[in-house]
Amino acid sequence: MTTYRRKKDSDTWHWCTNCSNWPTSEYEEVTLPDNERPSFGELDNECKAREEAGTCEKQ
Repeated sequence: MTTYRRKKDSDTWHWCTNCSNWPTSEYEEVTLPDNERPSFGELDNECKAREEAGTCEKQ
């Protein structure tokens, strides 16, 4: 399972806890199976890059 967060005023989802933009307050959170992504909004570019590089730390 992967936890995704986005700030309440944003459409960008984050899933790497070591992302520089990982929301820590005033956020919406959803947990999905590893093979699924949120069905709406954008996926954060830094999280994508970290995932591709194998440096994404997940909750």
